[in-house]
Amino acid sequence: MFNLNQLNHFRLVTETGNFASAARRAHITQPALSNSIRTLEEHIGVQLFDRSERPIRVTPAGRDLLVRVDVLLAEAKNLKKEIGYLVQGLAGELRIGMTAHSAASIGGAILGKWLTENGRVRADVSVASTSVLLDLLRKEKLDLIIGDGRDLPTRSSEFEMASIPPQQGRVFCRAGHPVLDLPKLSFQDLLPYRFAGAHFPTIMIDHLADLFGLRSRDDIELAIESDNIAIVRDAVIHSDLMLLTLPSCVSNELAAKLIVELPIELGTPANWQTVTLKNAIAHPAIASLKTAIIQVTQQG
Repeated sequence: MFNLNQLNHFRLVTETGNFASAARRAHITQPALSNSIRTLEEHIGVQLFDRSERPIRVTPAGRDLLVRVDVLLAEAKNLKKEIGYLVQGLAGELRIGMTAHSAASIGGAILGKWLTENGRVRADVSVASTSVLLDLLRKEKLDLIIGDGRDLPTRSSEFEMASIPPQQGRVFCRAGHPVLDLPKLSFQDLLPYRFAGAHFPTIMIDHLADLFGLRSRDDIELAIESDNIAIVRDAVIHSDLMLLTLPSCVSNELAAKLIVELPIELGTPANWQTVTLKNAIAHPAIASLKTAIIQVTQQG
């Protein structure tokens, strides 16, 4: 079958009108170029040039083929550039996994910065619990995840993990909520209204139960658990539910005074980590994404 070099030689001859000039532009000898054109004609079974005249002329079949050749060579050039971008980590698609809280709080800022600085890359983002994201990472359906450190192994032979600066979790309620009229507010005052939030690690609920002297974690009733922070947030705005989340997840609602942060210290920081597979061939764009994660989180 013909190759791209033969097609390029064909195009050069049509541009120059003779084999000698085309050979010089191709940086090969004239016999080599003539042989390339002859081999192409034999493969496709069509004569491309009328060699009886000077300058030689392209045959009607050659003119029809030339249109397609120009498109194909242009695409081949673009493909070569794209491969170069991929090798440098400047192009291609990165499959990223985030927990609900990391996606809602820092995910947008990270992706915005990364995509601004790497204009040819694309991101496919999955939001799920850390355990689900880890499973997808193991199956190489994700390239990198931001997981909750409380749901990650402390040591691992299969994962490469790096810590992200923590954020403190808080409690929120809607503006005008009855608890706001209490002269002194305690965590126990929140229990009758139930809670809403993302899928929390069991260790976090156990921590809250111990911190506030509850009988067990069952005293903290979660009315809604969802990896869609927008649903949870809006449900709290339209009910008496208590929202357990990070301030950065509800910054717009705080500014609009739709919700209120309660003066209760939870002592439950979100300890996130970036996770990749140790033995998988890393997508070259991972390095630039990790840099964006560090820059955004260090800036708060």
